[in-house]
Amino acid sequence: MADEQKLNIATYFLMSSPTGEVDDVTADVVKLVDDNSTLSDSAINSILKDYNTENLVYAADPETGANVMVSAHGLVADDQFLDPNTGRVLKFDHRKRVFTEVTDKKQVLSDEVAKFRSAVQKSVEGYVAGQYKQSKVCTAVYGHDNGSLTICISAKNINLGNYWTGGWRSVYTISTAAGAQELKGNVKVQVHYFEDGNVQLHSNFDKTASINVSNEDSTAKEIAKAISKIETEFQSNLEEMYVTMHSHTFKAMRRFLPISRQPMTWNSAAHGVAGEVGTR
Repeated sequence: MADEQKLNIATYFLMSSPTGEVDDVTADVVKLVDDNSTLSDSAINSILKDYNTENLVYAADPETGANVMVSAHGLVADDQFLDPNTGRVLKFDHRKRVFTEVTDKKQVLSDEVAKFRSAVQKSVEGYVAGQYKQSKVCTAVYGHDNGSLTICISAKNINLGNYWTGGWRSVYTISTAAGAQELKGNVKVQVHYFEDGNVQLHSNFDKTASINVSNEDSTAKEIAKAISKIETEFQSNLEEMYVTMHSHTFKAMRRFLPISRQPMTWNSAAHGVAGEVGTR
């Protein structure tokens, strides 16, 4: 196999790692490839940078302890990311997934965009506080020079001891120009359950909502309300799928009759007689 093929396969496995399991997958892939020239430290760092950014990983600010998100919307350099709440840029270790220091770089937004960004951050945090476990979620609202906002919510619940993990990522974009604007949302969920097996759920949901942009406070409340509606609808769809899964999805996957082509006899007495005959 060519080195490029090996690297592509290794990249696929690492990028597909379930929430909280990328370190284990990395260790296994390194052993399987067994070629430091192909899967070098720099190659692994590059893949993990993409993984952390794609999965909206977050970690504590080394000075304040507040969670800061690793996102493409806050990417300043390969290892530097913006904290939109403070405007500071922090250096991130993609292997250890920790922020190591605060740089001297700073983001300065126009007053108008900064007001909208701050108001939306406050409203979305209020929504998140009521719907997510606070120790397992991070919210970031990024302001852009063109007047648009990007709202990111990242939540993870990791319980490797009980063989399951789960991750939630939602991203919304909207312009702050006055008038009717479209809030574009995308929600992704990845769940892994691996006790005596290997089951994964990957779900992706796109939705839009119309927002009337006026003053920052009323607009922020309307945005938070729209996000709540979108995410509630998504969760309801998942719950509905779980209810019907046993009678539709799983039924379609299994044979109607066993290999013998004979229906199963559900008479417990018949099985009891057969057991007694077999023991004599």
